[in-house]
Amino acid sequence: MSSEAGSGPARDWSALMANRCEPQSEPTSRTPAPSTAAVARTVLDLRAQDLATFDAVSAHPGASTKALAAELDRDRSNVNRSLTRLDEAGLVCRQRRLLDGGGYFYAYFAESGETVADRLAAALDQLAEAAASAIETREWDDTHVFDA
Repeated sequence: MSSEAGSGPARDWSALMANRCEPQSEPTSRTPAPSTAAVARTVLDLRAQDLATFDAVSAHPGASTKALAAELDRDRSNVNRSLTRLDEAGLVCRQRRLLDGGGYFYAYFAESGETVADRLAAALDQLAEAAASAIETREWDDTHVFDA
């Protein structure tokens, strides 16, 4: 059966046949609004367990690694790695506390919400600048656009 009957005016297929997009077409925006957690994971290279550790430190200021591990039901070494990443990102700080019987432990504290927002904004700005530079300095060719 022919599809010509009632199909309307003939289309100009030259742009399609030339393997090019029509110049009038505008891309639709598909960028969803990211959550704060998604921003932190992206710009600070944090993992979900790091963010859970941050929440636990926020809820229990001054807690030790041992106490946080119990709270999170995770191994102390894993919690310690998360705390190290959070400390390097500037989201938590630690203070050395002496024990009555000798020895010491580290007590962890979350930075204020304002400090966290500032750290995220600064890291996002750095990422945006680096991304813009990567795009501007890229030599574009039509066959290998997204090669690493």
